[in-house]
Amino acid sequence: MDTFTIVKRDDEAAFGGVYRTKDLILDIYDRMENARVAGDEYRTVLDPPPGKGPRHAV
Repeated sequence: MDTFTIVKRDDEAAFGGVYRTKDLILDIYDRMENARVAGDEYRTVLDPPPGKGPRHAV
């Protein structure tokens, strides 16, 4: 994630030195891994979820 220098710079400027995008992505990876270990289905935090929304037929 640190290779995305512009995103990192903008996040740190906007969020008081915190690379928020990196933190959010790593949190989602942790949630996916926890679901895998527990044998549960991962439920996305994205709204709308992938494959849904105005660009996709209902």
